Amino acid sequence: MEENQNKTANYALLEERLKRLDQKNFDWSAWKKGTLLVLEKVFGKESLYVKELENTDYHYNSWSLRDTAGSEDPVKASVRELLNICLTDAEHSQKTKQAPPKDEKQAQIKEIINQFLDHATLAEIEKIAKSEVPAMSKEEKIQKILTEKIPNYQTALLAKILIQVIM
Repeated sequence: MEENQNKTANYALLEERLKRLDQKNFDWSAWKKGTLLVLEKVFGKESLYVKELENTDYHYNSWSLRDTAGSEDPVKASVRELLNICLTDAEHSQKTKQAPPKDEKQAQIKEIINQFLDHATLAEIEKIAKSEVPAMSKEEKIQKILTEKIPNYQTALLAKILIQVIM
């Protein structure tokens, strides 16, 4: 439940940054610094959103001319669009953050297995797993390999795999 509240708070922070674009005494530099902090908090320092805003600069000199012309300047329009995308992403990730995809879990499990077994042993286990023998025979052969290769670490391997599967 706390993560859900955090996501809602992040969404509210992004909305607030969007509203500040419309302030009468808008200060580009202050707004950009504050918004970068919010984007880093929500999406991480290496996010494309952070990099995009970091690379955005304001080159116009006359605010009053644009204000009287009645059209939004292109830089504000660009960052407004960026924040709208961020809001959509934050809302979407709030809905889909429940469990990592199956492929991601499999990759995490493979990474754990690679910590315990060398490439040759994994190739041997894979060959057994794909063979045309009964499942019970496959299990016995793989158990024998594990007992020989990592006799002291079988429980640790199983524990790490179970944590990944359950989470």
